[in-house]
Amino acid sequence: MSEPARVYLDSNVFITAMETPGAHSDHAWWIIRAIEDGNIAGVTSEITIAEVLVKPMEMGNTDFIAAYQQMIVPGTHFQVLPIRRDILVDAAELRARRKSIRLPDAIHIATALRASCPYMVSDDQRLTSIEKMRILGVTPFTVDDILADSK
Repeated sequence: MSEPARVYLDSNVFITAMETPGAHSDHAWWIIRAIEDGNIAGVTSEITIAEVLVKPMEMGNTDFIAAYQQMIVPGTHFQVLPIRRDILVDAAELRARRKSIRLPDAIHIATALRASCPYMVSDDQRLTSIEKMRILGVTPFTVDDILADSK
């Protein structure tokens, strides 16, 4: 049996799952569940914690703060990678080539590339194309696209 596809999750995937009402939230949960079930291998950066906690902390929402901290932890099919010096150097190089990339996004991209993720799931419209990686939005077809493409 082959290894599951490695998929990088941007912070907005978790925010969509937790804070967006309706079907779009369901689509984000389908991606997270596909990781939990071992159908795909998930990766994110520790910077994700800093990004997802801002709004709940501003609002004093201790339930969301706790939920995010329990959700974004390493597991059998999910890696939460530290922000290392080599990733920061790669992020700086990305920003030097593409001035429009914000530092947090550059760290996400550099982490995904260092983790050999051929896919990144993000609803950030500014992230349109990255060499060596396919950017996918949070849609009802995201998991199916990854599974079909990785066969």
